[in-house]
Amino acid sequence: MMNLKHDIACCISVLFILSLANADYQTYLNLQHRPLHLPDKKFGFNEYSEDVENDEKDKADLQVVSQWDSMPASYDNERISKTATDFEVHSLDVLDKNIEWDSHWANNLKFCQISAVSIDPNGDIGIFHRGSRIWGLSTFDMNNRFNQSNGPIRENTIILLNKSGKKLFEWGANMFYLPHGLTIDSYGNYWITDVALHQVFKFDAEDIAIMRNKAKLKKREYNQESIHFDNHNIKRLVQSYTPKPTLVLGKAFEPGNSDRRFCKPTAVAVQNNGDFFVSDGYCNSRIIKFNAKGERILQWGRHWGGEANMYVQTPPVNAFLVPHALALASEYNLIFVADRENGRVLSFSAKDGTFQKEYKHPAIGTKIYSVAYAKEKLYLINGPDANYNIHIRGFILDINSGNILSQFGPEHYMDRPHDIAVTKNGSEIYVVELDNHTVYRFLQDTNASMQTGNVAMNTNAHREPASLTDSNSNNPSTGGTTTATLVFYLVTAAVTFIALCVTIAAIVARCQKRGCLLLMRKRMRWEAERRENFRLSSLLEGRRGKSFKIMEKRPNPRDFSKLNTEPETSEDEHPENSLSRIV
Repeated sequence: MMNLKHDIACCISVLFILSLANADYQTYLNLQHRPLHLPDKKFGFNEYSEDVENDEKDKADLQVVSQWDSMPASYDNERISKTATDFEVHSLDVLDKNIEWDSHWANNLKFCQISAVSIDPNGDIGIFHRGSRIWGLSTFDMNNRFNQSNGPIRENTIILLNKSGKKLFEWGANMFYLPHGLTIDSYGNYWITDVALHQVFKFDAEDIAIMRNKAKLKKREYNQESIHFDNHNIKRLVQSYTPKPTLVLGKAFEPGNSDRRFCKPTAVAVQNNGDFFVSDGYCNSRIIKFNAKGERILQWGRHWGGEANMYVQTPPVNAFLVPHALALASEYNLIFVADRENGRVLSFSAKDGTFQKEYKHPAIGTKIYSVAYAKEKLYLINGPDANYNIHIRGFILDINSGNILSQFGPEHYMDRPHDIAVTKNGSEIYVVELDNHTVYRFLQDTNASMQTGNVAMNTNAHREPASLTDSNSNNPSTGGTTTATLVFYLVTAAVTFIALCVTIAAIVARCQKRGCLLLMRKRMRWEAERRENFRLSSLLEGRRGKSFKIMEKRPNPRDFSKLNTEPETSEDEHPENSLSRIV
């Protein structure tokens, strides 16, 4: 009896475990893969906030006529007021010894506010700075409209340096109003964003090559007797050459939220096939994908901010607060977005914008200004926050595990790093400071192992990945669950089900063998009685017990006429005759 109770208890326990697993799996299916849709929020003049560079002040008013056309438009500029918090995060004060700061690199060059850095196919470093222009509180009016009376920046805003830190050439004077993003693609094309113009520009590599030749001609000494007239004309033509953009997206000084209008775009990322992404950052907080001709393929994202919801709930993965930088992982077909004011990096499918993962950690803080990618690693730079006590430096994350592999920086703390670039093999890292007007070069020993600290890769169960298309560009993928997680749930459920079946079969077999099941006992008794009743010997014995006699031979009715009708006598009736016969 005790064994039977034990078997029943085991069976109930297995059923309970299976019910828990099934409930968890159903929760996973319902919450992770049920599509949720954010409202399609269009551009509104009073529905976004602009988070300007906080400590910048406008120091100059330039009166230079621009070569770009300008048309005024109006839109809102609302500052976000943030409440203080008592929460403080202390990051690990450990810098990777395998990443060395080259303190002497380009230390003889003087820059102004540096907004971007990029590396061309030759390994040379492009710097995008603002000259004497500073983004301050008076740079835009209350409608976020740039003050055009300032004119374009007089100085050359783009400088190309070699690996030794020597200036190769510079250009961009009287062309840009407020530089922000610079990306040099794998073909040597320059992609530029200007937040004052609300435009994106592409300059072909051929035009950049002419600019390089121009710089070479300026430095070359010529023997006037050996130079032909045609060469003089070529020299004069090259020296006066100013590159023109071959592709312009957006309308100058006119913000918007459409296929042809931007509002302070921040960065560009270019694929090898010519398709490119634009982070329409400060106002619209969206990501747009274009083909090589500048035709929109898809978009996703919306603005997330304001006191109403900023600190009440976690922002959805498709809602940004200043998408500030982009990075591509071509081998994985992923694009990474630095969601600056939300302090996180989000990865999406470069094909359809499907959400993949979210990266964030208290050691990094609440501000991530830029992101770069090389060899399955993310390179991040954080920024200051008055409510958090953290170190401003660079971080290296593993894209698969989400762990912080390394931290790097100069001997002193950075103030406000604005952009980061890294070579394909990860051996060279470049970081530019906005306010300190500094370019940092770090040399990394890529053969050394790096493992310091730990970072949580948020794949919260209340979010789900969803494919994004033009017709559903604002659908939030509120989860970070991958296919591997789904397979894990399925395998776990299958193994649990098989184990349950085997356990039940074993219990039933054991009960059958011991005859402990009531139904089985009844069946066995009924079967035994049935067999016993149909046995011939039992039937005969029963009949004998009731004094029934079976006639061994029955007479044939046809022979009744031949029978002797006289009574028969037996020897028992006349014993004397039998005795006389014997005598």
